[in-house]
Amino acid sequence: MDITSHNIANVNTPGFSRQRVENKAAYPMQLPQGQLGLGVRSEQIVRVRDGLLDAQYRQTSFSLGNATVKENLYTQLESIMQEPDETGIGNLMTDFFSEFSNLAADPENTAIRSTLRQKAISLVDAFHRKDEQLASMQESIRNDTLSAVDQVNQLTGQIADLNRQITTAEISTGKANDLRDQRDLLLDKLSEYVKITYTEDQRGQLTVNTEGMNLVSGVEAKAISAKTINDGVQIRLQLMDSNGKTADVQYGRLGGMLEMYNKTIPGMLDKLDTLSSNLVTEVNRLHSAGQRLPVGDPPTPSAGIDFFTGTDAGTINISREIMDDVSNIASSVDGTPGNGEVAIAISNIRNQKMFNGGSQTLDDFYTGAINSLGIEIQKSQNTRQSQELLQQQISNQRDAASGVSLDEEMTNLIKYQRSFEAAAKVVGAVDEMMQTIINMV
Repeated sequence: MDITSHNIANVNTPGFSRQRVENKAAYPMQLPQGQLGLGVRSEQIVRVRDGLLDAQYRQTSFSLGNATVKENLYTQLESIMQEPDETGIGNLMTDFFSEFSNLAADPENTAIRSTLRQKAISLVDAFHRKDEQLASMQESIRNDTLSAVDQVNQLTGQIADLNRQITTAEISTGKANDLRDQRDLLLDKLSEYVKITYTEDQRGQLTVNTEGMNLVSGVEAKAISAKTINDGVQIRLQLMDSNGKTADVQYGRLGGMLEMYNKTIPGMLDKLDTLSSNLVTEVNRLHSAGQRLPVGDPPTPSAGIDFFTGTDAGTINISREIMDDVSNIASSVDGTPGNGEVAIAISNIRNQKMFNGGSQTLDDFYTGAINSLGIEIQKSQNTRQSQELLQQQISNQRDAASGVSLDEEMTNLIKYQRSFEAAAKVVGAVDEMMQTIINMV
């Protein structure tokens, strides 16, 4: 009755497994006529739990946590890139080169030159904005990773403490069912962050590991930390244990964050840098060979001015000469009025295949980067949906095996009540017979 009451009270408690009393016939009394049964003996109180379903649930948990994090971060990345969009880099590059085409048709038109400079400013601002937003997103991921690491350390500390409590409780009594439920719930939560493996020793203590690092060993929790490491090529975020051992965690929420910080965001920044670097190089190569509008008396043209400065998305800018005077924009090869050969050549840069062995234009390269981002978003969404469905199915199976059914508990109560009434009837009959015998005397 107490166990049934305990089950009913915890029907909505997360992680609780229903409990059962295992009864066994008591050791009989030996009589000349044979063995006389002495009733029932309660062997132990057990919890109904399927370890295989627990393992399957935790396997889907780290996959789901990884896919969920990556889907959310890819969606943020998509909103930063804003493609296709009027203010996106792709559209602004098209406007920039189109304005050079307009300048080629009317090289001396100051209004066109001013518009061209404004288009260039918008393009440069877009590169700067994307670079800053990606760097800010990377820093945000780093902070989230540090918070996740703290959460992992809290969970492992609680698991180690429960290891101690379980061992202490089970030395003199049976299984510490409620404490084991609490520890299993912590394992479920921990498996969202990292891929875990665990073993239980004879004392009931768990050893928990993740991808080459020990997290819990008996009553001791091994704290981990996230360290920024400069490997000479890039700055990476890596997990490190208390002994300084590093691990490349790939799974769970932490694995998703580390992948986005160490690979995805730097990859997108690298593509923006490559795009801006080639844009600067090609435009400056043609522009510096052209001549600006003639000035002076008599008017003379001048050459050798770069249109852009900088080498990547964060440093690209417009040269000071052009910012000060739009007449410094080169449009001709010899400075003769009406000559717009340089402007035409620059406008044709958009059609030059300069990436991936001469197979992609500037627009092709950038569009490919955006398309790859879209593919990764779709992939993470599909993975998250499939893992979510699989985990829900396993969770339903776990609930069916371990969860509390009020109908079943009510049936048990009625069964116990009827059993008690029958036992009371036996006691009453024996008492009545004994009274009759006493009265006969």
